[in-house]
Amino acid sequence: MAENETKESVPERKTQKPAAPDAVGRPLRGLYGKVNISVKTLNIVIIVLASALILSMAFGIANRGFVVEFDSLGGTAVESQKRMYDELVEEPKAPTREGYVFDGWYLDRETIRPWNMETDVVTGPMTLYAGWRAP
Repeated sequence: MAENETKESVPERKTQKPAAPDAVGRPLRGLYGKVNISVKTLNIVIIVLASALILSMAFGIANRGFVVEFDSLGGTAVESQKRMYDELVEEPKAPTREGYVFDGWYLDRETIRPWNMETDVVTGPMTLYAGWRAP
């Protein structure tokens, strides 16, 4: 090799670690070959996650809907309601508060985003807040 010639570097090839063998001695393929835990442990994880999914679905069915709470912000108490997804909220009896006039229900404590009882629907558990104004 001449002095002015440079030796080109050849990138090293990474060799893939062979998959751990199964109980019979065959290399594992698919998901089991890509993770570094035992088949027994992975099966337990899968069973636990599947059970959690089934329990959460059963809980949702048993509850049959979402709870809508009403915070009267200092007014008289208003009873909560259970509603299914995409249902309207029943207009409760308006709360009263000394020195104020009830101004409707809102999605936020600051009473900025009004809730329309005729068109807005339930999409999850929620709290509606009473709006108040001076008479």
